[in-house]
Amino acid sequence: MSNAILDPAAELERATSDYLAVSRNAHLYGTTAEYDAAERKAWERMSEAAAAVQALGAPEADRS
Repeated sequence: MSNAILDPAAELERATSDYLAVSRNAHLYGTTAEYDAAERKAWERMSEAAAAVQALGAPEADRS
């Protein structure tokens, strides 16, 4: 399976959703360290996806 992101905007949407799910479910992690690691991983994924969208110029991100 390829790691290429075919739709950066869709990946950003999924990554944001996943990050929010980690945040909302902090109480489900066994330790603070496990939660911190999950949050950091989700934040990094979301940041990378946002950078990919920004690199493309993402006209849909400019609509308000």
